[in-house]
Amino acid sequence: MAQCNDLFLVLNDEISLKSTKKEKLRTSRNALRKKIQDHFKENLKVSTPKFWGQGSYMMNTTIVPTEGEFDIDDGVYLIHLAGKEEKDWPATSTVHDWVLKAVDEHTSTPPIDKNTCVRVIYKDDYHIDFPIYIKGDDADHPKLAHKTKGWVDSDPKELTNWFNNEVSEKGAQLKRIVRYFKKWKDYKKGSDKFPSGMVFTILAANHFIEGYEDDDDSAFIAIAKEIYDSLNSSLTLTRPVFPEEELFDGWSETAKTNFLSKLSTLVTSGQKALEKESKKEAADIWRNLFGESFPEYSSPEERVNKGYALQTSQPAILGNYGRSS
Repeated sequence: MAQCNDLFLVLNDEISLKSTKKEKLRTSRNALRKKIQDHFKENLKVSTPKFWGQGSYMMNTTIVPTEGEFDIDDGVYLIHLAGKEEKDWPATSTVHDWVLKAVDEHTSTPPIDKNTCVRVIYKDDYHIDFPIYIKGDDADHPKLAHKTKGWVDSDPKELTNWFNNEVSEKGAQLKRIVRYFKKWKDYKKGSDKFPSGMVFTILAANHFIEGYEDDDDSAFIAIAKEIYDSLNSSLTLTRPVFPEEELFDGWSETAKTNFLSKLSTLVTSGQKALEKESKKEAADIWRNLFGESFPEYSSPEERVNKGYALQTSQPAILGNYGRSS
């Protein structure tokens, strides 16, 4: 059976953030942190906020988008209000306005005041979101400043710590699997509703299957099948840490049906790729699932004729998801 682990590793390298891009994003984030701190110190005359990165950037599962912008989430924690009771906190619109004024005119595009954050847009294909939190001195968890819902339970640190623990137990392959799901979503979503990257992250960790450490193609489809079987039985997922809300809440029946159909197609197509004798035919199926980011495969004879260095892949790992036994 054709094994495409080496091609999946090329895909992973292709869609992962490069070190130069990470440094550029980090530099922009730090410049904005300083502007926010200076505004609070000089204009508001209060203690400067602290910051805590969150989301895929901190989990190291960010991918290069086919279209659109990179996204960084950087939590702003209002230290000067930590000692006050919640009834004495300012309105969420007020704290949004503080951060909005701090970052105004930092880029040529005006910042956007969203319900859950203040967004700063860079024309060089990325933006930085600043969700705003207060964590009371006696509180176990912070609350997020939501413009329309007020102060709501939220603790992104908990999820980051949870995922990092999952990676420690299950290995770096878990991060690659999350990136593959995000890339598949990026390529196949279209106008349909798909789960967020956070949901795919939780699903991949919850349904991770050991035994395919050097076989990312089999691992990806094995996990995708486990996810499909679970969600097809009941489209439900609870956040594994505080706040433990239902993450598929509000999905319409049409949205559920369309997503499950695409997930089913991913599983059946992936299983066909795993069963192919020809690596080129298998790679063509994977390219239909991931797009041009997935590398084309040339046979050793073609590679030699074209002057390419000959590369060999490892033998297939035995398993129950398309591999021979």
